[in-house]
Amino acid sequence: MKFLRTFMMAALIAAPLHSALADETVTDYLGNKIVLKEGDVVNNGVKIHYYYVGEGPVLIISHGNGDFWFGWRNQIAFLAKRYKVVIYDLRNFNKSDKIIGQAANIDINYENDLKAVQEKFTDGPAVHIGNDQGGMVLWTYAMRYPEKVKLLIQTNTIHPRAFVRELAKNDQQAKASYYIQMFIDEPNKAGLERAIMTMNPDRPGRVFPSAEIEKMWREAYARTTEKGRQGCLDWYRYNFPSKPYSPTDYAFGYQGSDFPHIKAPTLVVEALNDGALRPGGYNELGNWIDADFTLTTWPEGDHFQNHNQPAKFNDTIGRWLDAYDKGLPPLTK
Repeated sequence: MKFLRTFMMAALIAAPLHSALADETVTDYLGNKIVLKEGDVVNNGVKIHYYYVGEGPVLIISHGNGDFWFGWRNQIAFLAKRYKVVIYDLRNFNKSDKIIGQAANIDINYENDLKAVQEKFTDGPAVHIGNDQGGMVLWTYAMRYPEKVKLLIQTNTIHPRAFVRELAKNDQQAKASYYIQMFIDEPNKAGLERAIMTMNPDRPGRVFPSAEIEKMWREAYARTTEKGRQGCLDWYRYNFPSKPYSPTDYAFGYQGSDFPHIKAPTLVVEALNDGALRPGGYNELGNWIDADFTLTTWPEGDHFQNHNQPAKFNDTIGRWLDAYDKGLPPLTK
């Protein structure tokens, strides 16, 4: 009996480790509620947290800087009508591990985080959507692992080859990207806060549509911690070029024009009023995509169109997916 009591006590102590992973219910802008399951994968000792819902082919979303998986709540129910939707937190954000320094934050580690998430759900290719920082990681992921990308959707993120060119040749883009140079030159307290400014629930002008959304953002910001902000800042410091800019600068693991071409059909959705990315970055983008390429620009909007224009954004990506991923239930009428 003594052994049995000891065994039962050990089981009780261990139980919270498993019950910590739970279902999460989110509500989109139309009032649709959907229940997601959560889990973790480990890439080279770094835990990456994810949520998933739906049945069908795998579709993976990589969120942007200052965001986290919940920022895509308005797309989850829409896409889950035909896909198994997987949304993960990039390293240094929310429930994923925080790890600082150059070795931890070079871009290939983020690519391999995404690879570990994808291989949890499928050995084959997946549909991928990226935004901002997650979009930049996704560009290089599609270059390094073309066999894993069936279709590619990017919003508010410039191809890294074009970004290097624009920093060197376009004063407007260099000015818009001043904060990156600040991260490189002055990785101080102000830089730590600026690194994920859009995640701060108390930043000026922040308005939450509901108490549920405010709660999720405050909890994610608290979980990200100063260490996470430092890790995010390190990603910028160790992957972007620094002044004086040159079109042949080394960035994101590649030198100048040596970036491999994208092999998957690609949709890019960009707001021309995006304050962080100037329109020149989309010139000649098709030169680096060896597949069908669609560029959709909106005169209105900002850096987070999936947040702020969900109906138009969902319709745009839904129609493109209906055209390029045939044989599945339609997303749009």
